[in-house]
Amino acid sequence: MTTTDVEATGGPGDGSGEEAGTDLVPAGDGGDLVPAGVGALPRSRPALLEPDTDPRAEALRSRLLLPLLLPIASAVAIAFFAINLSRALLAGGPTGALILASIFTLVILGGAAWVSSQPQLSTGALSVILVVLLGFVGATGLTTLGPSSEHGGDEKKESGFVEPAGDPVASLEVDALATLKFQATEFSTIAGVNELVYVGKGGLHTLVFKESEYRGFKLQVNGEQVDKKKIDLQPGTFTIYCNIPGHEAAGMIAKLVVGDAISE
Repeated sequence: MTTTDVEATGGPGDGSGEEAGTDLVPAGDGGDLVPAGVGALPRSRPALLEPDTDPRAEALRSRLLLPLLLPIASAVAIAFFAINLSRALLAGGPTGALILASIFTLVILGGAAWVSSQPQLSTGALSVILVVLLGFVGATGLTTLGPSSEHGGDEKKESGFVEPAGDPVASLEVDALATLKFQATEFSTIAGVNELVYVGKGGLHTLVFKESEYRGFKLQVNGEQVDKKKIDLQPGTFTIYCNIPGHEAAGMIAKLVVGDAISE
């Protein structure tokens, strides 16, 4: 083989024998370089929380969409969580509410600790976890909707006081002194419908019964106000007091002795 033959065929180092398809050329859309003969690579759209290569799209996302949508979505999620969780706690009663609150607290703290220990979790995985949590809370709220409504209605019924009709057989005045005391430590009246008159002598004060049969009865005065209400008293000894914090301990408590009704 002569020198002319070698030059014609090309040597191993002159680049003329390179395999086809190894040259890099710009893609058809003017973007990244791709091997010759290969079409434009598919371009994935960026996620909502990831930067966008398009300046206009990035400005729209960072200045309009995120500041507007994130607070609204957060408020809706918090309201949904609070409403449905409160339904579950209300339906559980005092003991059940304590147990449910403890379980939810442990789950939330444990889940937060687990998420913080998994930095490789993607935004999509975190979104799925949040949706599952909200779905579980929503299902819990729906299943306890009936019991929570009934329980709330029972509490309202128990705490309500219905003033008796008819004329009172006696009237009893109790003065709320500014010295955090009543004018006496013991009062007496007769059984039947009584009108209790609460006269303020300075300050904010209330008058309630310790006994459960008169739960819901309440008189309240502020300054020189007068409040009065009728109540059907049964024979016995009862305790009246001011339920404003500290007032009972200061001396606003007294006995109410109810005697038998006067026979005609």
